[in-house]
Amino acid sequence: MKMRKSLWTLVALLVSLVSLAQPGQSSRLSRDSILIGDRVDWTADIVLAPGEELYMEPILDPIVAGVETVEQLKIDTISTKKGSLALQAKITLTSFDSGSYLLPNIVAAVARANGQIDTLVFDGAKLAVNTIPIDTATYVIKDIKTQINYPLTLKELLPWIGGVLLLAALVFLIIRLIKARKANTTLFGKPIVADPAHIVALRSLERIRKQKLWQNEKQKQVYTAVTDTLRVYIAERFHIATLERSSTEMLSDLKQQDVDENMYGKIAELFTRADLVKFAKYQSSNEENEDTIPVAVQFVNTTYMTELKEEK
Repeated sequence: MKMRKSLWTLVALLVSLVSLAQPGQSSRLSRDSILIGDRVDWTADIVLAPGEELYMEPILDPIVAGVETVEQLKIDTISTKKGSLALQAKITLTSFDSGSYLLPNIVAAVARANGQIDTLVFDGAKLAVNTIPIDTATYVIKDIKTQINYPLTLKELLPWIGGVLLLAALVFLIIRLIKARKANTTLFGKPIVADPAHIVALRSLERIRKQKLWQNEKQKQVYTAVTDTLRVYIAERFHIATLERSSTEMLSDLKQQDVDENMYGKIAELFTRADLVKFAKYQSSNEENEDTIPVAVQFVNTTYMTELKEEK
């Protein structure tokens, strides 16, 4: 238990005065002899009356040459009766050198309830540290053995085998994917057949129609989606450059193709109106909006049918 700082100063002075000490306090070892490396507990019992306080300084390590402190001093309350405290102070020691050791006294200070301070001295104990006896009659000195190398087991090899197989499979899969992409085939070598240009265009136009963006005042999105779809189709169907070109340039090339004159006029009008909506903030009428996708669908179907006739 702790005391005031001024009390510790006084205790230190009183400890140095042997005439005030109360020697002969009992302490004990859990064993009076141990083997090298074993542990032993050194304990002392203290009883405090009501209102008394105890101070014990930390034990030095090593406590004596050859004996080391494993666990520092601990004070536990064993029992309390009518205000009195039965305390037990314990230190755990060990030694790695054989021999006989005389442990030093343990000094404690007790502050009595009347203000008097008494110094208690617990007698040091004797500790014998023994080694394991060697039978010299049968003892034979042997050379130091080299490290034993055990053969690898299947259990130890399985993780490595599994890792190598997994890595090989991953590399094989990557190579197959690269080759399949270059050859335009599936992973298993089956050719990938792309949908015809008119099917792709009609599917895209149907998706745009279902969105009904013009009803939500999103004219720019409608015309952008429709004209982009037509540009891709025209590039595939007529093999002319359409992307990153103006509508005028694209229509000029388209006019040179075998396109019905009436159909060409409608599609040219659609692209012109789309440019006005996208770039000049033109507001097209409801009739023009509703006519946009049908005109685009008619253009795709008409040009596709013309292509079929040409093939025949």
